[in-house]
Amino acid sequence: NMHYQGQIYELSVPVEAGPFNAASVPVLEEAFASEHERTYGHRAGPDEPVELVNLELVGRGLTEDRGLPVDQGDSCVVPENTGLRRAYFGRADGWIDTPVLKDRRQLSGAHDGPLIIEEYDATCVVPPGACAALDDQGNILLTL
Repeated sequence: NMHYQGQIYELSVPVEAGPFNAASVPVLEEAFASEHERTYGHRAGPDEPVELVNLELVGRGLTEDRGLPVDQGDSCVVPENTGLRRAYFGRADGWIDTPVLKDRRQLSGAHDGPLIIEEYDATCVVPPGACAALDDQGNILLTL
């Protein structure tokens, strides 16, 4: 996504597959100017700075088997010794006193929802009827 310096709205500009290097910059700037002209009916002068705001990347390839658990089965249990918080789960389930974990590392095994997992940068809400577990890489897996 790119924009002219000082603008707050970006335009997505596709990039050809292959190496991205210094020679790619003028090609990308021209692609942006063309897209800006197509979208807004004009382009800025050649000395107007263009900013690359973010770059989306798609990687494809084969990976090794990571050994992620496939089936949690009926092993879900409610975690012990956690605080509770009233949480609303829609009309069907209403308000429920919900266990709260303060860190994903408190998930040992699998846990039935409802459950709230709080961390410093995110909160994971496990609804009633779902199950949460950690994989070998520390990701929270939800089975709905």
